[in-house]
Amino acid sequence: MRAGELRCLRERIAASPDAILVMVVLVIFMDMMIYGLLIPIFPQYASSLSVEESVIGVIFGLYAAMLLVFSIPMGLLSDRLGRRPLIVVGMLLLALATALFGLSNTVLHLAAARTVQGISAAATWSAGLALIADTCDPARLGEKMGIALSSVGLGTVLGPVAGGLLFEYAGHTATFILPAILAAVIGLIVLAVPVQTCRRESPYLLPRGALPCLAVCAAVIVAVSGTYGVIDPYLPVHLYAAFSASPGMIGGMFAVLAAAAIIVQPATGRVYDRCGGSRYLIPGGLVLAGAAILAAVEAETVLLTAVSVFTLGVGLGSALVPVMPILAEIYRSHGSQGAAYGIYNTFYSAGLSAGPFAGAVILAKWALPTLFLLLAVILAATGVLCWSAIGRAGWR
Repeated sequence: MRAGELRCLRERIAASPDAILVMVVLVIFMDMMIYGLLIPIFPQYASSLSVEESVIGVIFGLYAAMLLVFSIPMGLLSDRLGRRPLIVVGMLLLALATALFGLSNTVLHLAAARTVQGISAAATWSAGLALIADTCDPARLGEKMGIALSSVGLGTVLGPVAGGLLFEYAGHTATFILPAILAAVIGLIVLAVPVQTCRRESPYLLPRGALPCLAVCAAVIVAVSGTYGVIDPYLPVHLYAAFSASPGMIGGMFAVLAAAAIIVQPATGRVYDRCGGSRYLIPGGLVLAGAAILAAVEAETVLLTAVSVFTLGVGLGSALVPVMPILAEIYRSHGSQGAAYGIYNTFYSAGLSAGPFAGAVILAKWALPTLFLLLAVILAATGVLCWSAIGRAGWR
């Protein structure tokens, strides 16, 4: 291909919102696939590095901690410098962190790799979602954000599978070097596309009068991510106690949860774009998720549990997706979409981090069914409060 033709192709990609969406989906998918890739491998470090499993757990949690700390600064930085530089740097940092995982032979190396991985996610997620909001037609933003969020579920499902297969057949080092190369290639692809977005010297973190709307968005985001934070560590415990579930069965149940999100999130976004209905999608999704948790705990067969888990994914996806275009609308007139999605990442990681710790505190005094009951009550109560708040705010 000639240089002129290549330049023309790059410019066409940069001018196409759908091509930019594909590019951001690749970025988010790669981040989540590598995140999932580590899940079956991380326990191996406890024996190879001769450390307690609790130490490995703390290192694993550094990802969410870095996402919590750096998301808003990275979002604001993307408002000032543009989206592309942050995405490129984030992907190259992800490649570095992934390679470091393959070469780690001390706890310090492992902690450094996980820290860099979390910082890279803060950059790519904040800038990537903001880039979609910058370039997409606002009338179709819900659907596009739903597609982007679906890549999270896909990466979460495929990551552990890829990690297990690579580790078994290619060895420890290759398990990380190959994805590191792929992450670097995606970063270079983004670098080659001359995407132009508006820059703002002084981006707004909190637009005037936006606090009530942001509080509702934050409540929904934390409720959804906090649910995942409880389900991820404690649903396997329930499945093992109720059905003597094997690791394969447990993995299959999480695949069902991810499949529900992959299916429902673009559909919910399409419904929101055409009809609005945030007052029904968000509260209804939260209440449905609460009911699904109770049904999953009470289910007497694996099939009924799977149906309940699928319903849980539908409820959580339905509640979360409308928040994405609502955040974009709050910040659109201020040119601060990076701040908007930095805030989204911050609250999402806060809920994801708080869920396991809150579960541990509750389980110290009560049994596992009580934890799920309390979670269902919190989701239903949040749904009712959001229904009232959204009605007063007049959201579409």
